[in-house]
Amino acid sequence: MKIRFAVVAAASALAALPMWAQTTVSVSSSTNITIGGLIAMGVKNAEISQGNASAARVTANETGVYDNTSRLWFTSTSKIADGWNVFMRIESRMPMNVRPGDALLQNVGGVPAGIAVNDASGWADGDSWAGIGTPYGNFYAGHCHLYVTDGISVGYLAPSLEHPGEGYRVWDVQALGIFNILDTYMTGKQDGTSLMTKQNTLAITRSRNVIKWDSLTFKPDASSMLNFSLAWSKNVAGAQNVWVSNANGTTYEGGQTIFGKALYNGYGVSAMAVYVDQKFQGVASTAANTELKAMRLGASYKWNGIKAGLIYDNTSMVNGGLNAAGAIIGNSGRTAFQVPVSYQWGDHGVYATYTLAGKTESQANTAAKQMTFAYDYALTKRAFLGVALTTINNDSRVNYQGFLTGYSAFGTSSLSYGESWRQLSLSLNYWF
Repeated sequence: MKIRFAVVAAASALAALPMWAQTTVSVSSSTNITIGGLIAMGVKNAEISQGNASAARVTANETGVYDNTSRLWFTSTSKIADGWNVFMRIESRMPMNVRPGDALLQNVGGVPAGIAVNDASGWADGDSWAGIGTPYGNFYAGHCHLYVTDGISVGYLAPSLEHPGEGYRVWDVQALGIFNILDTYMTGKQDGTSLMTKQNTLAITRSRNVIKWDSLTFKPDASSMLNFSLAWSKNVAGAQNVWVSNANGTTYEGGQTIFGKALYNGYGVSAMAVYVDQKFQGVASTAANTELKAMRLGASYKWNGIKAGLIYDNTSMVNGGLNAAGAIIGNSGRTAFQVPVSYQWGDHGVYATYTLAGKTESQANTAAKQMTFAYDYALTKRAFLGVALTTINNDSRVNYQGFLTGYSAFGTSSLSYGESWRQLSLSLNYWF
């Protein structure tokens, strides 16, 4: 059996697997298995302060070692015929700072709440699928990220992964504004005073039960490329047997999710358009919060190591607008923007990203903003060390917050309405 060693790289959202050089374990003359992964560790200090909150709060501080979603994956391809192959991917999450049996959540008294790390992360918990590659594109089924990671740029791993949004070679997950702002929206009573309810686009996680098509890479010329993706899922949130009631149309058959994406890269320009429509299972058509519609557009330009971009996101919840009595009065949505600027020279990179969540349906005191400043250094072509400073500031009726805050990044603390948050991190990313 012939074995060749090299390096496999993956996108930060980690749905696509570009190859630096393929690590191949030959199983037969037409089948191979590739093993790769990411170790992402950080030392962080975080602080919650009162900010715009109406009630006083003692400032909370925490310093610790945290995992930034480390993972291990196995991929395999087997040739069927010229231009045709069958493939699979299994990605497992492996938190590096704790043991799998450690408590993930605790109650206020500090007593473990019965949810362990291995209940939330484990074998095949990452993007995992099986599919068939054809001359007409790749068709596959499984669970994977849809929409929520679109915009993150990892062009340093492969040109096809260049995107118009933020892209740090070293990052901590809480520093990514795409998770904290672009993938979060607020719905609720449109009375000018009530607190909004925080929601996450497709739960900021892997969508289940997905059937997906990725196009071949079209090359209008030698310096540009164009890709398309389409996906459908009957239930991105979970298993097929959850909804069993036939009352008021609340059956499993009542919903679905569709997704589409186009990405262009060429001549220093990266441009992207993404759309998702999620009709929820188990929700009557006359109820509140029945359908999520979201659109994300972006463009960037890179020249002489400088890159500047703009991401626009519009997310709307059908029947998400309520009056003071809780009756539905319309939809509820918000518009968000992200402006990432970076400069790379030699092994060095500096970054500044501004992300803004606009007001929910023009309601007062429902906006939030985030700033991330970062520096990273390439230790090797696949290992990076860097620091990041992130701040989030909320208006008094909303509580946008860092990704995974309240689960692994900040103990049991989460932002209350109107509070602000700051985090300083030193992190290492090693792709293998």
